[in-house]
Amino acid sequence: MAAQAPASPRAACLAAARRAERVHGLPEGLMVAIALSESGLHAYALNIGGRAYYPEDAATARRMLARARGRGAVMAGCVQVNARVHARGADWPLDAQRSADWAGGVLRRWYLETGSWAEALRRWHGGTPASARRVICRVRAKLEVTAPDSNLLQDQPCNSTEIARLRRNGAALLEVAEMPGR
Repeated sequence: MAAQAPASPRAACLAAARRAERVHGLPEGLMVAIALSESGLHAYALNIGGRAYYPEDAATARRMLARARGRGAVMAGCVQVNARVHARGADWPLDAQRSADWAGGVLRRWYLETGSWAEALRRWHGGTPASARRVICRVRAKLEVTAPDSNLLQDQPCNSTEIARLRRNGAALLEVAEMPGR
């Protein structure tokens, strides 16, 4: 009997992120923390020109992605793949398994090159040092939810108040993704 597809975009993203961790030998909770930080664990999340959208189904997300071409930066899917640079206009980032698998491979390669998960995340983000620091702190906060015993990014300088807020948000989104039938 074939495995049943996850019931919601959040459940699909969560399952894909956990699978990518196993397949690529990532630290437990890291890809889930990244997906929480990037898309709120939403398989069809889009960021078009700086504005976030959360379509409920793949067809709507694909239509929005197609219409977004030429309208500034477009990030798509569970782990917010740069649709212009990495997907070259294709809609594969909206497939949670494919995008999480792609991201897992990229992160693993950068970790092997640098020996540092923080540096791999900096490269993942690809922005300015200040924005990369914010991404690392967001992922660190989510990692406190997805792998509470991990000390993976604890050496990164992050504001404790901001970490607490992001942790609460991550816990709520993870709870929604894990709900049966959601």
